[in-house]
Amino acid sequence: MFGYKKRNAGTATKGAVTVEYVLVFPIVILCVVIIIQIGLLYYQQALFQAVVGESIQNWAMLWGYDMSRITAEKGITGKDAYKSEGLYWHISSGADAKKNALENEINRMLHKSSIIKPKDEIKTKVEFTNYVITQKIEIHAWAVYPSPCGKLLQFIGFPDEIVLETHYETTVNDPKEFIHNVDYLFQIYNETQAKDWVERLLGPLVQSLEKITNY
Repeated sequence: MFGYKKRNAGTATKGAVTVEYVLVFPIVILCVVIIIQIGLLYYQQALFQAVVGESIQNWAMLWGYDMSRITAEKGITGKDAYKSEGLYWHISSGADAKKNALENEINRMLHKSSIIKPKDEIKTKVEFTNYVITQKIEIHAWAVYPSPCGKLLQFIGFPDEIVLETHYETTVNDPKEFIHNVDYLFQIYNETQAKDWVERLLGPLVQSLEKITNY
């Protein structure tokens, strides 16, 4: 009789453990799936930032060149492409066509590299601002992705969709023109009364610094 009872206890224990596994295991699997999908969203956000940042830096280096003779990935690949820089591109650089090319480039790279797909098209907005002595490119990109595990997480407050977005801005790279502009500003500074006014204003400060250094 003692051995019979022992076998019953073992069977009951195994049955209880099996029931616990049945209840707990799906929850564990669900949590793992949620964590994986959230990790994919973080990856997508990092990819957004990397693609937009790389694209805007590439085009900032190539903005003054003829876009039909260059590519954002390879840059300037030959003599004709190098000579295609416009003489007056600071005034008229074909900004609209280059903005469209930049938007298409970002969309192409994101669709090529993305693991998860957005619900709708990836939206990009490129702004080019010409300040005469410098030019600025600004990009805003965003996309809507489904929430991890669909509608299941809405019961605990998760939204049904998640918006990922990134924003970058940079100045157009043109060292030669930058030097010319700085020289021009110095020329204006030296030829106007601004130089005398600045020297009078900073005179006491210079004297104080000399006293400190000579102490």
